[in-house]
Amino acid sequence: MSSKTFDLSKMTVEDLFRAKKERRQRLANLPFQEKIEIVKKLQAVARTIRASIGEDLDQRTKSQAKPHEEK
Repeated sequence: MSSKTFDLSKMTVEDLFRAKKERRQRLANLPFQEKIEIVKKLQAVARTIRASIGEDLDQRTKSQAKPHEEK
């Protein structure tokens, strides 16, 4: 599957799986440093999303460190 314009109504499940496989192969072939840059960008996006919904990052870290107590 290429980056050309395509008609979603004509896309088959096989097309989706082929595109997924091709994308994974492209990502696997990237240099390590480029993969690290992608991860950093994804982390920044996640941080922005959490901040936009008002999630307290410190509270989130604390709750992950402690097991939840059953009431």
